[in-house]
Amino acid sequence: MDPDRPARDGPVAFATSSALPNGSPDDLLALSFLRERGIVARPAVWDAPDVDWSTFAMVVVRSTWDYPRRYDEFMAWVHRAASVTRVWNPERQVAWNAHKSYLVDLARRGVDIVPTEVVRRGSSESLSEVLARRGWKDGVVKPAIGADAYRLRRVGPEDLATGERHLAELVSAGDALVQPFLSATPRLGERSLVYFDGRFSHAAAYPFVLSGEPREPQRFEPSPREIEVAGGILRGLPTLPLYARLDYLPVDPDRWLLGELELIEPELFLRGDPASPARFAEAIAQHL
Repeated sequence: MDPDRPARDGPVAFATSSALPNGSPDDLLALSFLRERGIVARPAVWDAPDVDWSTFAMVVVRSTWDYPRRYDEFMAWVHRAASVTRVWNPERQVAWNAHKSYLVDLARRGVDIVPTEVVRRGSSESLSEVLARRGWKDGVVKPAIGADAYRLRRVGPEDLATGERHLAELVSAGDALVQPFLSATPRLGERSLVYFDGRFSHAAAYPFVLSGEPREPQRFEPSPREIEVAGGILRGLPTLPLYARLDYLPVDPDRWLLGELELIEPELFLRGDPASPARFAEAIAQHL
């Protein structure tokens, strides 16, 4: 269903996974604010056979954190839900964002991303060939459909053989990504900017995913330039997303590259910004 069509009456569903049937902590905060506005809203498990998605005015894809391991099933559900109600972020956007080759698409549009090489399923190209061709000493290898640190491996010259095996395993089952390892990341960590309907809401900083440190986010204030650049990426998409999290990794303290554009099920760090749950709820209400 076209997300631009007027919404009909009915509750709002926050699609979640069976591991989180009541939603994530972020979900609970946003649901509470929706209810305060008089909007009926509840979590619903995306693969539950007894859910009738046509009864909802809108489905907000939220904590479907098992989708990378069940990609075909998940996308089939997205298509079914979108055929009977309005899904945000929209069906086409979800399909595009689920495969991390979208980073290459963004780079073609001039976005400053972490350099990314897509190695297609069944490819015979070795990791050493990719690293040599791109001039990268240390690399990161991960599946093209994945989340967090799922099957992500850092590879240096000392463990290249392990990295070769890892890449071969990934491309035997699907596409993979190879990226350079940014040496400033363990020291400077990562950061994310969160937007609702293309408007900046808040930002969080946290340790590098492979650091072994607790990933408890801390608020930080991005510069006006950072806010504008990230917002420009969203405005360049065919459809402005309801929610977006842009994840950045550092080359140095003054230069950060886009590592991910999260449009499907990102944690939105609502707990770290007291005003952000209301902003998210207001963005949802505007679509109703």
